[in-house]
Amino acid sequence: MEKSPNIVKICEVGPRDGLQNIQSTIQTDVKLDLITRLQKVGLTTIELTSIVSPRAIPQLADCQDVLRDTHVKDSIADSRFQLPVLVPNVKGLEIALQHHVREVAVFVSATEGFSRANINCSVQEGIGRAKEVISLALKAGIQVRGYVSAIFEDPYTGPTPQSAVLHAVQQLLQAGCYEISLGDTLGVGSPYNVRSLITYLKSHAIPVDRLAGHFHDTYGQAVANVWEAYRCGLTTFDSSVAGLGGCPFAPGAKGNVATEDLVYMFHNAGINTGVDIEKLVETGNWISGQLGKSNSSRAGVALAVKNGAKLDSRSVKPETCSKQANDPLKWKLLSESEGLLLHRSGVNLKITLNRPKNGNALTATMISHLTATITDASTNPKISRIIITANGKYFCTGMDLGKSTPVAQGGDASKAQFERLTGLFEAIDGSPKVTIAAINGPAFGGGVGLAFACDIRLATRSTAMTLSEVKLGLCPATISKYVIREYGLQFAREAMLSARPVKAEELLARRTFCDVASDAKQLTEKLSALLQRLRSASPEASRMSKELIRLAWAHGGSEEQAIGIRALFDQMMRPDSPGGFGVKEFQSGRKVDWDAYTLRQAEVKAKL
Repeated sequence: MEKSPNIVKICEVGPRDGLQNIQSTIQTDVKLDLITRLQKVGLTTIELTSIVSPRAIPQLADCQDVLRDTHVKDSIADSRFQLPVLVPNVKGLEIALQHHVREVAVFVSATEGFSRANINCSVQEGIGRAKEVISLALKAGIQVRGYVSAIFEDPYTGPTPQSAVLHAVQQLLQAGCYEISLGDTLGVGSPYNVRSLITYLKSHAIPVDRLAGHFHDTYGQAVANVWEAYRCGLTTFDSSVAGLGGCPFAPGAKGNVATEDLVYMFHNAGINTGVDIEKLVETGNWISGQLGKSNSSRAGVALAVKNGAKLDSRSVKPETCSKQANDPLKWKLLSESEGLLLHRSGVNLKITLNRPKNGNALTATMISHLTATITDASTNPKISRIIITANGKYFCTGMDLGKSTPVAQGGDASKAQFERLTGLFEAIDGSPKVTIAAINGPAFGGGVGLAFACDIRLATRSTAMTLSEVKLGLCPATISKYVIREYGLQFAREAMLSARPVKAEELLARRTFCDVASDAKQLTEKLSALLQRLRSASPEASRMSKELIRLAWAHGGSEEQAIGIRALFDQMMRPDSPGGFGVKEFQSGRKVDWDAYTLRQAEVKAKL
């Protein structure tokens, strides 16, 4: 057991790590205000931003605007503050130098799977990139801090060997990093894991005073892990005000450990952090309100209430609210899998594509999960509608064309991909449920097919649909029948051959989209309003209406269409059909809430 010091240093990562994965755009002024407020509470080490491609992390597209701010420039020049900026490569470092940054941070993963998902390279390639940045930064007189992520588990390959963490730490220290922050990216570690890893690193001559702790709270262990790391000799810890944060490449990973929780714990033990906890609590409440999300700091919320502070209504946890901001529906998270989130609200199932850094490109695993989810929902009597939407800047950029893509492989790989894609689009198109695409941004290739296979489409103004296959020597084969059905022959021909982006306003005018929202926030509002309107539509009647449309499209004017129409007419006229109930309610002067009716009927059948 190390002798415990009576002072610790907190590195506040809220302005960068805390904000970077929030989907709705945060104004630069809010970020600058947050930095100023954090400084005023006594935090002297604050990670400002990350200089990355706007396409990679849209939320940090304003990184240079942050660094140009007069107050930030003055603070960078002030020796009282350490204000590191995360840089992924030499180009990022060059931009940091232009803004006279005095400290940068580099990052690597301890594991191959997470490294490839996060920075699209192997561990050793990532270390090589980091070393190049470190060398140039040190020559320029700039301090370098290092991050090693996935120290306990990789979301793609499983538990992380301690030797892999040691290798990454040794490489970064030897290259010149003054400190290495150990990141439990998935938040799966417990105090036992923390002590075991730190003991292992110390046994291999890693100085404990060169290590920091960066813990996420997925399993509620973050505060305990910090305390155990402190007892092992660490005195520097990364945290985020209000527990902001997460990781798009680590499904299920929650936010960083809350700064308020750490300050409360250390102060209660007589250990100094230099932070005014009352002002910190106010800041956590303020930023949660600005973001319209729950405050994840337990100590922060408890202290605010205890001190008689009025919590911003938007910072109260969602489960205590009757309505979430901008969305009257209560969405419950059902599951997370590779690149997909599933939420349920009554009879509505929402599928969210969740690979924002990769443009929500469809991997083979995602396609399989999507198909299985839609197929299962299509036979679920408690589901009436299936919504497909996405996180990030793009709706879907089509097939994943990374190094492992089956495109241009031929043989069995080509056959398997054809069957996967065909199965997905047919599952959506053939579903008896009402399918809705809530398109949050541009779509390419297969992403267009994903939207066009749905019955109804809402979109943001930033949306454009691009059939870009011809530019790559490809053609939109598996999605063509949906594109031609929605566009018509003449326009489909022009769109396919020109590969031009067709903007949302043009698609609204063509009625390919039923409505266009100004931004993601309004898209949520319009989707909620649509789902509320559809409560007045019978699921069975919707199924029959979809079949009528299919008959007209596939068999217009034929005997098969006539037979199909007669069969549907007979179905709706049965005395035991939902139509019988609907007519009786109409005759009694009552409106039918078909969502409530559907859930009621499903419960009755379940008991039989």
